[in-house]
Formats: sequence, structure tokens, C-alpha cells
Amino acid sequence: MNFFFMILLCFASQMLAYFMLPTTVALSLSSKTDKLALLALKEKLTNGVPDSLPSWNKSLHFCEWQGITCGRHHTRVSALRLENQTLGGTLGPSLGNLTFLTILKLRKVNLYGGIPKQVGCLKRLQVLYLDQNHLQGEIPIELSNCSNIKVINFALNGLITGRVPTWFGSMMQLTKLYLGANDLVGTIPSSLANFSSLQLLALPENHFEGSIPYSLGRLSSLTYLSLSSNNLSGEIPHSLYNLSNIQIFDLAGNKLFGGLPTNLNLAFPNLEVFYVGGNQISGIFPSSISNLTGLRNFDISENNFNAPIPLTLGRLNKLEWFGIGENNFGSEGAHDLDFLSSL
Repeated sequence: MNFFFMILLCFASQMLAYFMLPTTVALSLSSKTDKLALLALKEKLTNGVPDSLPSWNKSLHFCEWQGITCGRHHTRVSALRLENQTLGGTLGPSLGNLTFLTILKLRKVNLYGGIPKQVGCLKRLQVLYLDQNHLQGEIPIELSNCSNIKVINFALNGLITGRVPTWFGSMMQLTKLYLGANDLVGTIPSSLANFSSLQLLALPENHFEGSIPYSLGRLSSLTYLSLSSNNLSGEIPHSLYNLSNIQIFDLAGNKLFGGLPTNLNLAFPNLEVFYVGGNQISGIFPSSISNLTGLRNFDISENNFNAPIPLTLGRLNKLEWFGIGENNFGSEGAHDLDFLSSL
């Protein structure tokens, strides 16, 4: 977006918040700007319901309001955290006036409407949680101005639409991206591989299609990958088996085919959870998992795997879930289910 236009947008949102409140307050600068912005934000968040957020009133200093944290060296809002409340409103444009904000968590507070463009004014923002609400519409491109952001969580809104923005790849500080359980479509952009610091990528329960980008194998810091319950097809890229830090690997409920590597224990030495059930994957059982001593959950059900399953599975003393149903096990010979006695 044009930088000059972004400045105008932030300035316009600030003026809008000022005009909504008395002129004597609007003329105050610095920390009073935050108080003004919060009062305007409250009006939108609560949909004007007077009993909501009762501590957000003019008799208390705004740094003492519920969910508000101010900086140690200045009385500017550095964090806004509200969770598990029924606010029932929207995110207003005055949000963009909280320019010292580094943490914004509005989780499960019954928000509606879209994510305002003014979020792009929050240049110091590092953590953004808007999950478990009813937000809708596309992810605003203005968010790309928040170059310091490390965590984005828009999961479990259900109505966030469009495609995963390709400009996400320019947010070089990002470590965690949660977009699960929404209405996103299209392919998974290969530009996500530009997140050199990304540790968690969670895109389950959307409508993604096409193949898994080979480039995701460059995410060397990744410990958590979930692309489950989409419409992804093709083979699992061999590049993913270069992600040696992976602990959670979940590609269940897609249309993936092909086989699994014989050396799964070498590819994922830190593996704890492995889900690829509900696909069209075939081949022999990956017996190398017997060497994954940290494995807790393993599910390859509803595929086309066949025996033999090794007796050495008894080594997996941390195993809590082992799903192999609806494959071709038990049809090759009298002894191919003997492994059960080792568990």
C-alpha cells in the first residue's frame, strides 16, 4: 500500500476518535490520546451496552482499567487483553490510535464485523490474537505495515474469507501463524516459506486445494505444522522431511497420496504427534517409528497401508493414541497383527 495513504488513514482514524468525544479532551496529547481512543473503542466493542467493561470509566486512570497494561516508562497503552467475555460488538477505527500497543488479545469476546484497516497503524504490534470470535471478511492488507509482528491468531472465527495473502511472506519476524477453522480458499502460497523464524503454521479446517508447496521445507525452525481438513492433493513433498525440529505433524483429512519415508525417525527425531489419517496414502507401515521414543499420538487410519507392523512398537512407552483402522492390515497373513501383544 502507498505509504502516504497509510499515514492519511491513521490520521483520519485519530481525528474520527477525537470528534466522538468532548473537544477539551480531544486537544490533550500523549497519554490522553490513548484514553480517548480506548473510550471510543469501548463504545464499539460493547455495542454501546453501558454495563459492559464497567472499569473503563473516567473516574479511574485508564492504566487501571480491566485488560489494560501501560508501559513502565510512559503512561501509554502497551497491551490490551480481554478474553472469555460477551462483548458483542466490533473493532472500531480508534484502535489505530493506540500506537504504543505491542500486544492485542481479544479472544473469545463475541466480536463481529471485519478487522479494521487501522490495525496497520500499530507499528509496534508484536502479538495479535483475535481468535474464537465471529469476525468476517478478508485479512486487510494494511496489516503488512506491522513489520514487528511475531504472532497472528485469527483461528476459529469461521467467516474470515479470501486467500492467504501473499504479502504475509514479507513479515519476517513472524514465529506463529494460526488461521484454522475459517473460510479461506485457494492454494497455500509458497511465499510462506519466507518466514525464516516461523515455528508454528496452523491452517486446518479451511478450503485450501492444490498441492502442498515444496518450499515449506525451508522452514527449518518449524516445530508445529497443521494443514488438516482441507482439500489438499498430491504427494507429501519430500522437502517436508527436512524439517528436523518438527514435533507436531498433522496433514489428516485431505486427498494426499503416495507413501511415507522408511526413515521417519531420522527425518523427525523430535516427533510427538503424527496424523495423516483420512487420505489415500499407501505402502508398507513405517516401522522406523519404533525408534521415536517421544511419540505420543500416531494416526494413519483410513488410508491404504499394509503389513508388516513391527513387534518393536513396544518401545513406544509414551504412546497414548495409535490409529491404524481402515487400512489393509490383517489381510496379508496369520501373523501380521502380532504386534498388538507388544503394546
